[in-house]
Amino acid sequence: MPAKKRANGRSLAMLALVLILVGTNIGTLYYFLVYRQAVPAEDVPMEIADLTESPEDYIGRTLTVAGHPVLSAGQYPLLVENPLSFLNNSLDSSNYLFINGTPPDSLYEYAGMRCLVKGTIEWSDQDDGLLGIRYLSHKAVGTEPVVQGSFVDRVVSPNKLVEDQPDFPEPVPQKYAVLYSGGINPKKAYTRYWNDLVWMYYILLSYGYPNDHIYVIYKNGTPESHYMPVHYPATHDSLATVFGILNETMTFRDTLFFFTTNHGGGSGISVWTPMDHSGALTHTQVANWLDMVPCDHMIVVMEQCYAGKFIPYISADRRVILTACSVESSYGCDTEGQWDEFVYHFMSAMIGWHLNDYTNPVDADYNDNGLVSLREAFIHAAFQDSWPETPLYCDDDSGVGHPVSDVLSLPVGYGGTITL
Repeated sequence: MPAKKRANGRSLAMLALVLILVGTNIGTLYYFLVYRQAVPAEDVPMEIADLTESPEDYIGRTLTVAGHPVLSAGQYPLLVENPLSFLNNSLDSSNYLFINGTPPDSLYEYAGMRCLVKGTIEWSDQDDGLLGIRYLSHKAVGTEPVVQGSFVDRVVSPNKLVEDQPDFPEPVPQKYAVLYSGGINPKKAYTRYWNDLVWMYYILLSYGYPNDHIYVIYKNGTPESHYMPVHYPATHDSLATVFGILNETMTFRDTLFFFTTNHGGGSGISVWTPMDHSGALTHTQVANWLDMVPCDHMIVVMEQCYAGKFIPYISADRRVILTACSVESSYGCDTEGQWDEFVYHFMSAMIGWHLNDYTNPVDADYNDNGLVSLREAFIHAAFQDSWPETPLYCDDDSGVGHPVSDVLSLPVGYGGTITL
């Protein structure tokens, strides 16, 4: 090929390359200077963690925040980073926002699903470092909840148990019970805790516990419905008062049933903080209260997170302990409804039918002796528990909590000989 033609070819190629580069640069400038500005900053989704890391930077700004809407304690709309933090009681100021204002009911059609909520960022409780978003609009991103569970928290009425009340046996005066739920504060006192207590209350009645021997210690001392009385608010003083009464009233022939639900952690069981600022019910405090009560035997069922940590402190001879978990989170029901997972299955075993469907029987009487022992109820509840929590069982003074696999391999102990 002549040299002149080769030179012309290279010139044309170079010209084409220059045109491509110029076009690319023009397109880039158009994107950043024109098109990108067409999407307002307030419509660009942000994550909750981005806001809570330096909240002062966002107060007063209108933003779009990604999260999962839930309705806590029947009336407080929240936007949580992960719905598991709602189900396993692990909400803290870094993983949720209050949805302030008046969000429409249509928001809760997407409860537990990923949504974009637009609104103005503001303090909901500045003293506690809690942020809120004043609702303007929302848009669903997902079509299904990320995990299964009840994300619209509400009270469930125990109609079937109430209807059966006339058939309850004559009360046995030697049986006493303490039902406890702290709840921390109005936003975190999930109504599933109230449901846990109410349904346990009626199951105890069916087992011959007199209603005036059942002490209910709940939240701020006010009941959520007429189905169950509340005797004391959930404070240290209330526990000290009730166990002082039991110390004076009970004898060594009697039974004590102690049930706890709501939030828990490494330091103990949560109280109702608006009335008690002295911290959690510690493992040592609970052990001292239990030890001061004279009784023939004691049954302890603990649903709160980190419940298994109590076993080394409170185990004793003729004392049966069932916990929903080890030193870890516990969870609300995934598919069963407005209760906590482990205790839902424990109560279903004790009453003989699923709490959410009384036509669906539960047979936990594995030895067919006509009674469901505490050991049998634990085995049923542990096997039915579908969350990543490890229920533990102890019926001696060893201080060791056993998972269900160990319980099946060990000899039938004291808990296999008694029921509620």
